[in-house]
Amino acid sequence: MANAPMTAAPARLPIGVKMSHGIGSMANGSLLYLRSLILLFYSQVVGLDAGLVGLVMGASIIVDAMWDPAIGHFSDNLSSKLGRRHLLMFAAPVPAAILIAMFWNPPVGWSDAATLGWFAVTLLLLNLTFSFFEVPATALTPELAPGYHERTNLVAWRWVLGTLGALASTVMGLGYFLAPTEGTVGQLIRSGYGHLGIAVAIVCVIAMFINACGTRRYIGHLYQPEDRHVPMLASLHEAWATLRNGNMAVAVAAGALAGIGFGIRTVLEAYIATYIWALPAAAFMWLALASFISAPFGALIAGITGRRFGKKIACMTLFFIGTAIVNLPLLLRMLDLFLPNGSPMLLPVLVLFAFFGGLLNYGGFILVSSMIADIVEEAQERTGRRSEGLITAADQLIQKVITAIGTALGGAILTMIAFPRQAIPGQVSQVTLDALGWWFLGLASILSFASIATWKFYSIDQTAHEGRLATFGMNKVKATPL
Repeated sequence: MANAPMTAAPARLPIGVKMSHGIGSMANGSLLYLRSLILLFYSQVVGLDAGLVGLVMGASIIVDAMWDPAIGHFSDNLSSKLGRRHLLMFAAPVPAAILIAMFWNPPVGWSDAATLGWFAVTLLLLNLTFSFFEVPATALTPELAPGYHERTNLVAWRWVLGTLGALASTVMGLGYFLAPTEGTVGQLIRSGYGHLGIAVAIVCVIAMFINACGTRRYIGHLYQPEDRHVPMLASLHEAWATLRNGNMAVAVAAGALAGIGFGIRTVLEAYIATYIWALPAAAFMWLALASFISAPFGALIAGITGRRFGKKIACMTLFFIGTAIVNLPLLLRMLDLFLPNGSPMLLPVLVLFAFFGGLLNYGGFILVSSMIADIVEEAQERTGRRSEGLITAADQLIQKVITAIGTALGGAILTMIAFPRQAIPGQVSQVTLDALGWWFLGLASILSFASIATWKFYSIDQTAHEGRLATFGMNKVKATPL
């Protein structure tokens, strides 16, 4: 079969299509909250060594990241009745949901070595299986919305609804499954994590099928590659030719720096909230709510600033201010200039910082996702192939590999400062807490600001992008309001 070009999509994507595509990201959002609890659960609740848990987490992410580009490249060249993306999107949900439930319900009574093996195997299989959905689903965005601003619009839907998924899992966790009982810290209740894992698995499988079913009718509008056999070496050469791109290098470098910081933040934020701020589970929920509720406002800010200043300047500005706001409370606490634990104003002030910092950072993430999607047409101009899956997966590869390094660093920091296992809030020495705060603040902040500066070298603007769309005959989609 010869290459079938993308046919003209409707001038306006129906709201139902935007919603269904966005709902698919609720699965990843739901898992995002659970991932932030992995080290806390398997070290402080199950009782494994934090350094080993962090090492296994890092190794599993690296293996998963190497798998993503293979899935992306395979999907880009897949010829089937369900097109390039949907065959994989329909195959992944059920096994992924089963593995989520298994991962959060490790066997009781096993030795540390056996439990560590269970942890490693189920985590690896879960990551690999989920990639079969997430990679092709993410690749659909630039196909469904080729327009410069329409693309940002669709990305915003995925970010907002993905955040709703994270909110759902957070509320289920902190508001119900991990709610404290008399004499017990909610975040340290083992059975609660198992029930939460099952609930999130149900959310994920429903969201994934909605995404696949809701966008299925657009298969006829999507690019269909020729049915051909490509030898392995030739396939690798094609992939390298696609990724050998200056703007892709910028995205990779910026993502690498941000990924290390994100990995450290993912591992240590739960520790900081539990042991430095001494917050109960209910307070965790309010902080999460503040951050998540800011997502729709972040989407609006992304659209407004992206149109006014261009995506690059807008995202750099939003990230810079947002990062400063998010880190300010901890910096002030480390300098003894912030409200003490127990103050009635502590939680409201932290909630305020979480809201405004989240608003700006969500806007930045939406714009960056749209900027990476814009590389697709630049690569197509040079290679003659559309490689959405490979490009988005390659970006995720770098972020996952580097996030793995950050995750391992987070576990290593806990080991280095001799953070006690199965520690009780209020019983950790101040010296240890100070070390935790300064290491987190220094590394995460420096890496975040360095990542922001790297985007200065990105060069695709609206004029260049729309010129490529005109060349490919894909400039018929107009931006629509969110």
